[in-house]
Amino acid sequence: MKILRKYINLLLVPVLAVSCNALDLAPVDTWSINNYWNTEEQCSRFMQGLQFRMRERAETFLQMGELRGGTLSTASVTSIGEGAYNIEAVANNLSEANPVFTNWGNFYMDIYQINHAIDKISDECPFLSEDTRNSYLARLYGMRAFYYFYMLRTWGGVPLCDEPDVLMTSIIAELRKERATERQIWEFVRDDADRSFDLYSSLAAPETDKQYWNFGATCCLRAEVNLWGVKVRPLKETEVFSSDIAGDLDKAEKSLQAISGSYSLNGSFADAFSPYDKDSNPEVIFAMRYRLNEKTNFYSNWTYNVSTFTQYCDEDGTALNNPLNIASGALRYEYSEDFYNSIAGNDTRKDATLLQFYRNGGDGITVAGRCLCKFIGEENNGRNQFTNDFPVYRYSDVALMLAEINNEQGESGQVEIWMNLVRDRAYGAGVNPFTYSDYESAEEAILQERAVEFVAEGKRWFDVRRMSGGRHALDLVDGNELKLVWPIDAGVLSKDNLVKQNEGYLTE
Repeated sequence: MKILRKYINLLLVPVLAVSCNALDLAPVDTWSINNYWNTEEQCSRFMQGLQFRMRERAETFLQMGELRGGTLSTASVTSIGEGAYNIEAVANNLSEANPVFTNWGNFYMDIYQINHAIDKISDECPFLSEDTRNSYLARLYGMRAFYYFYMLRTWGGVPLCDEPDVLMTSIIAELRKERATERQIWEFVRDDADRSFDLYSSLAAPETDKQYWNFGATCCLRAEVNLWGVKVRPLKETEVFSSDIAGDLDKAEKSLQAISGSYSLNGSFADAFSPYDKDSNPEVIFAMRYRLNEKTNFYSNWTYNVSTFTQYCDEDGTALNNPLNIASGALRYEYSEDFYNSIAGNDTRKDATLLQFYRNGGDGITVAGRCLCKFIGEENNGRNQFTNDFPVYRYSDVALMLAEINNEQGESGQVEIWMNLVRDRAYGAGVNPFTYSDYESAEEAILQERAVEFVAEGKRWFDVRRMSGGRHALDLVDGNELKLVWPIDAGVLSKDNLVKQNEGYLTE
């Protein structure tokens, strides 16, 4: 792959013409915009630049899906004495003053660039072949749906921007927008995902490159969106988003079936996150790419401080020193002991995901804490560097979403097949199989399977909101459904008087 950084300056010409306020809106220097879309190479570089921008949001995607899900310790100081990050989200104690995310996560800058590309590639660029045009549009609609789906699940209704408005007027007041409803955003995401799916399906050979948005990513997203639609209600409403539950379940199932034969599980769980031979990993569908000497990921904050970790030992009392052989790290996010203990001892994912460490003191050997060991990267100059990709969709996600869909459809045998595909790798074939008993038990079992399979992959909060009637998410917010969405930061509210705060965070 050509390194994405190589293309950032080419993308910044149109991007940086737009400054950042509540919706990243400002007058545009149009000379660079109007003179950009003149060759196929320019189009290609713009598309690559959009992927670079999406990777820049990867940690935000992770935090939106991971922090509030109840698997992390809510202590403000982690077990090795370091201050925990974003504890307001982890403890579900968010407020307008402590919203964690500001300026809509900076997503609108990316969305406007996608809108700009859709506008240009749809109606201009006559040098593009029909297949190339449709391939680009399929990717663009999928990426836009992806951004909006995260915003829907984070803030509920958000301003709906589906055109390159900043290129159409320089009057800021005309660019401000009220928030669309949750239902309007869900329908918009569903329709974009459908457009992407249909465009990919029209191609003779849909793109499958794992580091770029591709057909498999659209299929997974389309399934997720439809699952959300048939199982989740807009806040304060009594009916789910979907008006055709059976049809949307069928759509979700067919989306995943379209790619289920193109991927497979690795023999070892740990190999799913290997920093080597990433393009040939049979399990990865779409991942945000990190590379040695180009850009490392953010998982160092889930490990430990090398200089102070020497005081800890394993359960036998042997000093650990630097067991992950990392160059540097910190423990800013720590999984709770309850979550660690919820993973079966004979589940191979346990030791491949979390390292529990101990203290040898006057009371003997006692549990001290635990850190993530799932994304420790590759060795360089004698130490591991954090070069694992951030996995967005893996084949195990396909399997477990199919189990969830089939459970909704009453297909108990299919639920067992998909669940045991994942469990056989985790425990060994036939060692700890899943046996179907009833809908509720199966739903809880799938939820627990996802909790263990996708640690630190940014899925847990969305899973507890969607599954088992959302009761686990409600427990985490003390039964106040208005707190299931996040607060909007004061900066956005002060800059745009059309945007109103989420009801659960209104103050007297």
